[in-house]
Amino acid sequence: MTLQIMIIVTLSVFITMSALFISMSPMVTTSEATVFGGSRIVEIDQGQRTITFKTKEGETWTLPVADPNIFSHQIAKGDAVTIELDQNEQITKVLRLSDVPPAP
Repeated sequence: MTLQIMIIVTLSVFITMSALFISMSPMVTTSEATVFGGSRIVEIDQGQRTITFKTKEGETWTLPVADPNIFSHQIAKGDAVTIELDQNEQITKVLRLSDVPPAP
């Protein structure tokens, strides 16, 4: 009986730690958007309507752009940016870090 309790407790701790590890991610998620701060643009493909960016953690993502007007903003390969995604994992906003006002 004691062995069964120890196994249950050990598994509970393991499952809890696994859930915490999985929930830790390089992005900030709100109910409406996911934000990748401190990213860098790797490639802009207007024909495919995608932007490839590298996160500050080193992950590279290529995602579709929700609104083609994003390309008209002055963004370029190599720019340090903050990328905002909608719930469909489409890029909805790209802010160059030089365009972001400093925090008060």
